[in-house]
Amino acid sequence: MRLDGPVRFRFRDLEADIEVLIEGDASWVDSIRQELGISGEGAGYLVPIHGSFRNSTDQKISGANRSRADSRGGPPQRPGPTPDPSRIPASIRAIGDLDIQGEFDKLGVSLGPIPSSDVLKEELEELAPFEPLEGASTELALEERILQALLEIIVRTHGRPSTAESLLYEVLGDRFGMDTKAFGKWLRRLWKQGRLERVFGSDGKDAYAPFPFWLNRE
Repeated sequence: MRLDGPVRFRFRDLEADIEVLIEGDASWVDSIRQELGISGEGAGYLVPIHGSFRNSTDQKISGANRSRADSRGGPPQRPGPTPDPSRIPASIRAIGDLDIQGEFDKLGVSLGPIPSSDVLKEELEELAPFEPLEGASTELALEERILQALLEIIVRTHGRPSTAESLLYEVLGDRFGMDTKAFGKWLRRLWKQGRLERVFGSDGKDAYAPFPFWLNRE
């Protein structure tokens, strides 16, 4: 089985800070992969954009011809029964009307109070001294290691899945010698590099959560 027509190939190596995304006709994408040395079945994954698997004995259909064929034959047939919207239960709720704390209470889950910056500073100092993270893709190795330790305290000790950018700055801003603008840009770079998850708040203020693999990085 192989793919014909428009496809998307994606390859990502977080440790080496490499991300490859190629879209186009299957034969062209395969030639680019060969040039980059990432062809074959091992590296990345390949998916159709608006096509389907075809046997190698089937006639090849280019992207343009596929569009014309789809317009003549209608949408592709999908397996399974026809969806029945009436069987999907309605869940209607006004925007902003979700009581998160109430839902936690129903599950018997209780979150402790958010620790203050002074408490977090004291807990962070108990783990000092810190060694810089190893890896050529790390921009500020020592600062990233300290941020990693801080978020590990917040997640594993205090059970908070994410932390407001403002609180992180209160704890680390002076220590790193960064103003709020530089600190925010640095966090966003870590987010783009796949080390942190950025949480967009409804009040326009960002928060950040660590990825588990990043917490274990040394």
